[in-house]
Amino acid sequence: MKQAVQIGLLLGIVGLAYLVYNSIQSKVQFEEDAFARRKVVVQNLKDIRTVETAYKSVKGYYTNSFDTLLHFIATDSFMVIMAVGDLDDSVAVANGLVSRDTSYSYVVDSILRNYPLDSLSLIPFGDNEKFVLESGQIEKGKVKVKVFMAFANFGAIYNGLNTKNENIDFEEGLQVGSMTETSTSGNWE
Repeated sequence: MKQAVQIGLLLGIVGLAYLVYNSIQSKVQFEEDAFARRKVVVQNLKDIRTVETAYKSVKGYYTNSFDTLLHFIATDSFMVIMAVGDLDDSVAVANGLVSRDTSYSYVVDSILRNYPLDSLSLIPFGDNEKFVLESGQIEKGKVKVKVFMAFANFGAIYNGLNTKNENIDFEEGLQVGSMTETSTSGNWE
């Protein structure tokens, strides 16, 4: 009887040790997977910012439509100014050593080369969920400023991961730009 109790206690200790190890290991695994996913989503948000910035340089405003952005990438061009010399150097200007040349470059050839454009709007790992894309205008110091924001919630980013024991608000997420501030920075920066 005494030996049976000892064996039972030993099995209980081994079982508890396994549960503690498994709990720690699953937390570590979640952190590694979450970091890798956030890294991919951040790169996509940076790509969206790049396209939105190019779009604004041509059109004068941001767009809230991925279809418009994709059409812009595929068909539009923007001005490229090549400057040789320094306009602030009066001697160089006087001697004709400063020149400027304007040309146009297709957007598709300039940014996001070899990028799968049809996936620009899709949140990676998000089961075909799309980034939220907004644009508009705000007033800062009596000046009207064009703004945009792209957002992916953690529910889509962590889709398929075991988040049962994690303290995550799935409505929060990663974003670039802001609809209330004049910033094109991301909330990860």
